[in-house]
This record gives sequence, structure tokens and C-alpha cells, in this order.
Amino acid sequence: MKRTSVIALFLACVGGFSNSAYAQSVTSGKIINLFADPSDFVVALDTAGICGSAYFHIQRVNANFKEMTAVALTAFTTGKTLTFFVASCSADRNIISHGYVSR
Repeated sequence: MKRTSVIALFLACVGGFSNSAYAQSVTSGKIINLFADPSDFVVALDTAGICGSAYFHIQRVNANFKEMTAVALTAFTTGKTLTFFVASCSADRNIISHGYVSR
């Protein structure tokens, strides 16, 4: 199994024990744009998520906000694929809990 698959499986398993990290779905894509919002850091992917939008929100109240923002910036600057675990929807907003950068 590839290392990223093992990490994704681990995160999905761990997420099952915590409501805040529970993944409703998984979405991968290339970053089109990044937005700084007063309550969220928003990532626009070239793929829509389960909530019907291509906008993925990293909420500032998340314990891993800084790390997820760094992951998104890394994917954006290197042009790599970003995978998000969508925890919930707020209208058409994909609220993400965690994610990773693919090779």
C-alpha cells in the first residue's frame, strides 16, 4: 500500500472516534484559488465536494487550523493534488476536518 493510502486510512479510522474529525466524504483536486476569510481559510479546488461546492472551508476554530493552512499552501505552491476529508456541510460549504498533499 502506498504511504499516502496508509496515512489516509489511519486518519479515517481515527476520525471515527471523534465527531470533529469524522469524514463524511473525501475529495481530491488541484487548488484553483485561496481566500482569507474572517472566520475561515477557503480553498477552491477543481473538484466539487459532497456539499455541491468546490469551496472547502478550514475553520479557524479547528485545533489543526495552522497545520491545514500550511498543507493547503504547500499544495498550492508545489502544484500538487490536495485531498480533503469533509466533516460536514454548512449550506453548500464543505467544512473540512483534515487532509493531505499527494505526490
